[in-house]
Amino acid sequence: MAVITYSAASTAFVAKVGNNRVLCIGGGGSSGAATGSTTNSGAAAGGQSAQSRLALTPGTSYTVAVAQAVAGSTTTSNVAGGDTTFATTTVVAKGGTGTALNATGSNTGAAATGSTTGGVGDTVRAGGSGGAGTAAGATQAGGGGGGAGWTAAGGNATGTNGITGGTGSTPGAAGSNGATAGAGVAGTAPGGGGGGARANNATDRAGSGSSAGQAVVDWIPPCSMMMLGVG
Repeated sequence: MAVITYSAASTAFVAKVGNNRVLCIGGGGSSGAATGSTTNSGAAAGGQSAQSRLALTPGTSYTVAVAQAVAGSTTTSNVAGGDTTFATTTVVAKGGTGTALNATGSNTGAAATGSTTGGVGDTVRAGGSGGAGTAAGATQAGGGGGGAGWTAAGGNATGTNGITGGTGSTPGAAGSNGATAGAGVAGTAPGGGGGGARANNATDRAGSGSSAGQAVVDWIPPCSMMMLGVG
């Protein structure tokens, strides 16, 4: 079975045979910035996955568009990961939801929830949910949700107050842990959600930025299909 993995923003896939399997993974969301003093931002959700068996036309070109990473800043708020698509609308994996900037130490930084909403495919799986950034006095922001994959949804953030990033489902990757001091860290690509930022003093801290997605296309060559009695 031939397999091609895509990470570039836009690539043309020329179908070799009619029977193809496509997996798309959306980018992991970005945590919001933490500004002011002793603030924690909540963590982002992991990117969802969408997969389909497709009867494509050999020799025809189909566009594969993969979510790209976006850097965070001290003004980042509610920035979702990008979408990954095959043939524009045929298979769609939405990026994980981002979280809001937190500028008040007494406020809990709201966490993002993983979802299958908006995904298109035979099977759509949710990215993992992020952990909340606790109110002033806590020492760590929330961890990001993991990216979904072939067989399972992404893992939710774990640990006390959800500070540990969720695991990914292969090839989806893990979310980042929440920051103990400093900027949020983007999740691992593909699809890991960003960990929350922590302003442990009066210095504003950047949100994590989003992680990239991925697309995978595989197919059975015609000669193999004939040997299997399906050609």
